[in-house]
Amino acid sequence: MSTRSNNLVDGILQGIRRVTETNLNLHQQMLHGWSQFWPTFSRQHLRPPEAVHQIQRQWTSAVLDVARTQRNLLDQQIDAAIASFEIAMGLAGHGNGSPVAAKTPPARVESKSVTVPPAPVRVKQPGLPVGVSGNIYQKVAVVTGAASGIGAAVARELGDRGARAVLLVDLNDGVREVATSINDALGRTVAVPKVGDTTDATFRKRIFDDAADAHGLVTICVPAAGITRDALAVSIDKESGKAVTYPVETFRQVTEVNLLAPIYWGIEMVARIAEERRRRGLKRWEPEERIQGVVVFLGSVSSQGNKGQISYAVAKAGLEGAAATMQKEAIFHGVRCGIIHPGFTDTPMVHALGEDYLRKYVLPYTQLRRLIRPEEIADAICFMISNSAVSGELWADAGWHPPA
Repeated sequence: MSTRSNNLVDGILQGIRRVTETNLNLHQQMLHGWSQFWPTFSRQHLRPPEAVHQIQRQWTSAVLDVARTQRNLLDQQIDAAIASFEIAMGLAGHGNGSPVAAKTPPARVESKSVTVPPAPVRVKQPGLPVGVSGNIYQKVAVVTGAASGIGAAVARELGDRGARAVLLVDLNDGVREVATSINDALGRTVAVPKVGDTTDATFRKRIFDDAADAHGLVTICVPAAGITRDALAVSIDKESGKAVTYPVETFRQVTEVNLLAPIYWGIEMVARIAEERRRRGLKRWEPEERIQGVVVFLGSVSSQGNKGQISYAVAKAGLEGAAATMQKEAIFHGVRCGIIHPGFTDTPMVHALGEDYLRKYVLPYTQLRRLIRPEEIADAICFMISNSAVSGELWADAGWHPPA
């Protein structure tokens, strides 16, 4: 057989091989994808039967996508086989002087040899299970204030939605128990407890270093740690008649924990992502890329002003400005920033206000007439993380509207 004939046959075989390999890769990706999703499915027993139906619908959709892709691959294989036959017949006629050779000029044969290799097939990945977001699934997250309340609920929800690792940060050693309970419930190690002061810059950097070394780049940050030190800005001492002003040292402490620390936890994540992108030769983020990370700050309804919470209200209102500014800056690196304002939530911090205070000044002015559950706020935070179209502020106040 001539050199040209060998090249043509080789082109035919290479084309068929590529289509076959694509088909095999399709199956491998499908199996790998669903094997990863299975731990998430296995936990859906907590929400039957609708969760099962949702999974069935998602599975059916993914299988149909695979079937359509396979049909396209089969069409390409048939086209390649027909082209191979035509070329083979042309080569045979050209070599022995048969009538076929007269009907198939060499130029046509050469053109066929160019079109035999099929175009690359873009394989669609199987869809994520219902309730699982590409911004959360297999991502690494850091949640501060995770020993109780909203922080613990967020860490649990992120693990439940398929995060690869969630670092639970808190000054309270009880964060270890929370991490253990999350891992036991999921049946895999997801939650990693880290005990330390969230206002300590060295500790903060070490957390991100540890996360990167053990799990990968952090792309979700929810700095939820906070404290309250409530008192009126000005009160009158009944015995002396002198005015008592809110201690400036206490003001600094509250804003350090509730304002400065959260901002710098968010900044730290953005900085790491920016460095990683530059290392890969990337500059300004483009819409064609996936979202690189999400920061969600914990505001409060107190940011509107709340009697007896001068320092806390200032800190939470300050986070609004921080989130708005970081959103404009960090999107250059593909990072979204937002803030959620929870209402009075069933947490140790809220109960510290006193049950009488809650009955008199909170519940009567809340449309739901109850405290918000931490899981409800965690769900709203995960919504903000998952939906890339959501930006700015989200109010989850249960309809709380206090009187003037």
